[in-house]
Amino acid sequence: MNRYALLVMLAAHALASLAESARVEYRALNGLCDPKRWSPSECAASTSPLGAGEHRAVRMHIPVDFTAGEKQYPIGWPRMYLNLLPEEQNWHDYDRFEFQLFTETSRTNLPRRPLAFHLYDVQGQRKLITLDPVATGAWKTVALSISDLGLSGNVARLGVNINESDYADKDVIDFHFGGFRLVRAADAQVTELKAVAPALFCDSRVLPVEVVVEGPPEKLRAGLPFRLRCGDRVALSQALPATRGRQTLYLSLSEISLAAGAYTLEVNPGEPPLKKEIPVLIVPSPYRSADTRVPN
Repeated sequence: MNRYALLVMLAAHALASLAESARVEYRALNGLCDPKRWSPSECAASTSPLGAGEHRAVRMHIPVDFTAGEKQYPIGWPRMYLNLLPEEQNWHDYDRFEFQLFTETSRTNLPRRPLAFHLYDVQGQRKLITLDPVATGAWKTVALSISDLGLSGNVARLGVNINESDYADKDVIDFHFGGFRLVRAADAQVTELKAVAPALFCDSRVLPVEVVVEGPPEKLRAGLPFRLRCGDRVALSQALPATRGRQTLYLSLSEISLAAGAYTLEVNPGEPPLKKEIPVLIVPSPYRSADTRVPN
């Protein structure tokens, strides 16, 4: 599994756990389910007989044929593309792009790289994402963090394709896509929280943490509340401004003196639906001799 596919899977898991508790706003992109807007090559686009929730879906039908592709590349790349309308292109006001995927196949198992998803910005910059793993016989939510896409301009074009070389001749695959939508959080929240290092010296000046952040920019600028505690004792409370997306934040430890021990770092500690926490291990410093204190 490549790194981005792993991030997609972890993000989808984290977002699913927040779905029932965090306040979110949606913008449906129902026009993306119109098969007439897709331009297929070596495959066919049609209205899906399946539905993605309350919305219709588009089907990509691919009969793998090692002899019927382009003359120079008989084993090719069945694909289809869609150009976004101007009113569909501004994604930067949102946190993530989601859609539903249902897969049917004549195979027993899908290959390791079953499907690639493309996004292009207005400058032609491309982001290629391998959708792995892809489930068969059930709808699967694909959630892409817009900040992770790294596209500088508005999103202008979408595409999907397979590499026929990953399949066997005469395989048949149907991918059903639906429920396209843009999503943004109504509250400042962290969907991923992890320590940058497995342990920290007790005389460290900062505590770095990697986060993925969602929410209105003005609320993020006001600061995310963090709390570092050891048992019931609060060692540090601090608010850090953030921006949307993946980043590393640094809690200042310069005004406190930590004892070695097991701590817990919390974000949004006073809001249970948004709260996340991770363990932090503070170890004795080789530069602080005679540090024998223990946490209270």
